[in-house]
Amino acid sequence: MPTSPAAGKFVRPPTLTATVADHIRENIVRGDFPPGAPLHEVGLGKSLGISRGTVREALRYLQDENLVEIVPHQGAFVTRLSPKRAREIYTLRAQLEPYAVRLAMDRKAYRPQDLDQLDALVRRLADLERKRDLFETITTDMEFHRVMCERCDHEMLMDVLRGLQYQTRLFILNTMLYRSDLERDELTHRAILDAIRSNEPGHAEEIVRQHIITAGTSLVTHMDSQAESGNDIPGSIVGS
Repeated sequence: MPTSPAAGKFVRPPTLTATVADHIRENIVRGDFPPGAPLHEVGLGKSLGISRGTVREALRYLQDENLVEIVPHQGAFVTRLSPKRAREIYTLRAQLEPYAVRLAMDRKAYRPQDLDQLDALVRRLADLERKRDLFETITTDMEFHRVMCERCDHEMLMDVLRGLQYQTRLFILNTMLYRSDLERDELTHRAILDAIRSNEPGHAEEIVRQHIITAGTSLVTHMDSQAESGNDIPGSIVGS
């Protein structure tokens, strides 16, 4: 008798378009393509050895994540920064991330290995803050938030949060602000982890919400003060 195929989830390999989108996204969040910078399809295609059409598809994918703006008859650009957009990102995160944590805690979905991973990320934050490694600190911070939220078992919610977290990295890196006037990130993230370990969903929700609101308020205040002093943020839209 023929053998039945093994049961399991089929994992589709990444398409070329998805791979190109990953490459461009990484360049954006690293600051290699600053806010407002043009993204030329022909130049990117030549540098990557791919067709212009594939680049165009990848840019449309990144437009859906709000990392790229496509302007008719002008082309594609890295999303410009504005205090208004920063407020929208952080206020939305302040609603959705606590909800993701609540879902995970209500399901008792956090495994010991998840908590160990979060603990390792907190300790890495402490080390990176001592080294003043801005990029890796931002990356580790966002990885903490990803791991914290992903046990919610809500794919649509995680898709939205991924886009918001990429945009958060873009803002923090290009405003050169990383909670410099606030409590150390090791401590704030340790408080979140302790709240998750407490098995009190309401308490954890509030800790996460306040953490995000505090960071967002600081970022917007910083952007507003830079605009008032005449110090331009790359790719910023003043007053938007």
